[in-house]
Amino acid sequence: MNKTTKSAAAKRAMADRGKFETSHTDYKKPIHFKVAAAVAPFSVASARAASVWADTLVDCVPPAYALRFRELKADLDAAMLADNYTLCAELATSLIKALKVMNEKARADGFKPPQVDGHIAEWGGKIYCFLAAGDVGAVRSARPTWAVYHLSDVCAVLSAHTDEMMAAVTNEFPAAKIVNVKIYDDEILFGND
Repeated sequence: MNKTTKSAAAKRAMADRGKFETSHTDYKKPIHFKVAAAVAPFSVASARAASVWADTLVDCVPPAYALRFRELKADLDAAMLADNYTLCAELATSLIKALKVMNEKARADGFKPPQVDGHIAEWGGKIYCFLAAGDVGAVRSARPTWAVYHLSDVCAVLSAHTDEMMAAVTNEFPAAKIVNVKIYDDEILFGND
């Protein structure tokens, strides 16, 4: 990058400072801090449930339970968009209770969470399964909606793309956590390619 390009980029960044970027979210404005605080306990409970049940819990309960859970989630989304933090707190509390009730009902009816030798996580609305051992192909066949990777595959990708950067960051900030990843294609083409 030459000095003129850097200067233009710096000026653009300064001009955009304080603006909310809406290209990576369904929300058209920042979430109010009270809304975020009201929803946070449900986010934690939901992540905990996903690490046990992945996306199978609503399939293991009677339809009325699943329908009510989905209705509550839709209502919560609407309350978040409306910045109604009081309603968000009520709905988040109801959703936490619903997760507990669905877990108990599914287990009482003989259902068991998916068993994998590894870790299941939800990220951005998608279920990821990281196998420590086992047949990756079998898990992928059994759960086609999941993204399934062996831990060695994850290590290979991380090593190729982030080792140096993450080492520098975690040395300075040991509690650092990845919250978003953007990949930019900054390859320069020279006309003969």
